[in-house]
Amino acid sequence: MPLPTPTEVRAFLEGYGIDSAKLSDKWIEDRITGFIVPYVERVTRQSFNAVASVTEYYSGNGSNILILNRRPIVAITAISYVLGSNVQGFIDLTRVEQINSEGVIKSKANYDETYMLPVFAKGKRNLKITYTYGYSSPPADVKEAMIYLACEQILGFVGARTGGGSLGVHAYNRNFGNRGKYQDIRNDLARQAHSVLSKYITRIVG
Repeated sequence: MPLPTPTEVRAFLEGYGIDSAKLSDKWIEDRITGFIVPYVERVTRQSFNAVASVTEYYSGNGSNILILNRRPIVAITAISYVLGSNVQGFIDLTRVEQINSEGVIKSKANYDETYMLPVFAKGKRNLKITYTYGYSSPPADVKEAMIYLACEQILGFVGARTGGGSLGVHAYNRNFGNRGKYQDIRNDLARQAHSVLSKYITRIVG
């Protein structure tokens, strides 16, 4: 599923009168690609616009299971032990399997049983792992969250043009609130977006 389009964002904002004369498609596209997508990827530690490759160092835990920082895993490219004096011992990738959606790699052999690698031996940043992860395009719920965030940005930008504010108890006096005009809907959109993204957020650090 591709990234949100200006047409989809405008459709969500039906009734707010934000047409192309008030805000261009290019402005919306630039906010989505330049701010919304990088923000979502930074918060979730996942890639939603293209499969990405990363090399990271992990501390071995002495077991046959290791949890990677990012998910979902697409493919493990290389695993090696980083020892002293620039000596590296590479792990045969045929001896590990991966649970992609959970970001887990598991040794097919237990060192205590076979006396053979691979096993994620204990150490401080002693494992160097290169792998690809992420999505080529965002899942439907992530795309919806991106639309919410784009709408929140648009309402803040357009609302600021008139000085913002909302009606007070005496009908016409403006009450500027912390976020100006459209404050309530903007806060609600941000809450909904982060609620959707919460299941994609990983706080694991290897």
